[in-house]
Amino acid sequence: MDKAKRILALVTVGILVLCIVLTIVFVILYNVTNSDFYGKAWRASAFCMLMLPIILWVMFWIYNLLRGRGVKKEVTEAQEKTEE
Repeated sequence: MDKAKRILALVTVGILVLCIVLTIVFVILYNVTNSDFYGKAWRASAFCMLMLPIILWVMFWIYNLLRGRGVKKEVTEAQEKTEE
């Protein structure tokens, strides 16, 4: 699992770097050509650059909650006492 997390982290960093480079390229092309396509493209690229880390964080947060790692020890101990 540790190796898979490391690979996923590297892929995520690569995608973020690609989004940053594409955003810069689209902004430069938009300023040079004043094309409507490049205006929409740099906004979409900037949106993906901001939303990708947030979506991944939420996915890991939900995964930890479902696996029981995000629950405090006190709550689980209290539940065990009530079950006994």
